[in-house]
Amino acid sequence: MKKLLIVLSLCLLSLPLMSGLTGCSGLMSYCNYTDGVPNAPWVVGYNSFVRTGRVNPDGSFRVQKASDENCTQLRARVSFGNIRGISLSASPASVYLPAPPTSGTISGHSINTTYGAPRVEYFDSNGYLIGSANVTSVSSDGTSLQANMPDLSYVYSGSYQVRVSNQTPDGYYMDIVGSAPMTGWGRDRPDSDGDGWYDDQDCSPYDPYLNTDCSSSCGGGSNYGPPYEAPTFCEY
Repeated sequence: MKKLLIVLSLCLLSLPLMSGLTGCSGLMSYCNYTDGVPNAPWVVGYNSFVRTGRVNPDGSFRVQKASDENCTQLRARVSFGNIRGISLSASPASVYLPAPPTSGTISGHSINTTYGAPRVEYFDSNGYLIGSANVTSVSSDGTSLQANMPDLSYVYSGSYQVRVSNQTPDGYYMDIVGSAPMTGWGRDRPDSDGDGWYDDQDCSPYDPYLNTDCSSSCGGGSNYGPPYEAPTFCEY
């Protein structure tokens, strides 16, 4: 019952954002299609927001439907983008995170400003967006661009991908040119209690006996994460 109330609460909170769509979570209505461009990104606009996705390799994809239209009407509003898959290079390719440069250069080809300035996005090794940058200039031959560096003050040492996308005629950044590898160093991810869980994923970062479950001081076993903690026995 408690879980159901939480789900319903989240649905109610999301209603303003989802205005015009049917229900929430499992109650949403979708349209399934099989005529998409394989692996291409897709986009569809609603009254006050847009949704994007990626077409499956077999051309199938699914789009959430507004309550006042049918699947044929919705399909007419879907636009497909393009993935060029070009290998780009970033300069600098290695960034000292405590004092990063204010700007950088991305080189390759097929970068253009026909419908507006391109967009540069930074993703971590798990594919999560960590920031985007404003493009300040693009070479006339489309082989390079200059862009400001995003805020990296909360980024840890590791490998990253810098992705460049051109704007399409309908105003979306759906022409994905490619990406460049970049590494960040000088700010290691902390594990203050040495229990194998980083502070940002540890519910008690200074107690080696608590990491994934802070509801009790007694525990141990596989749910306490690698390396497994020795059980702490409570008095009866």
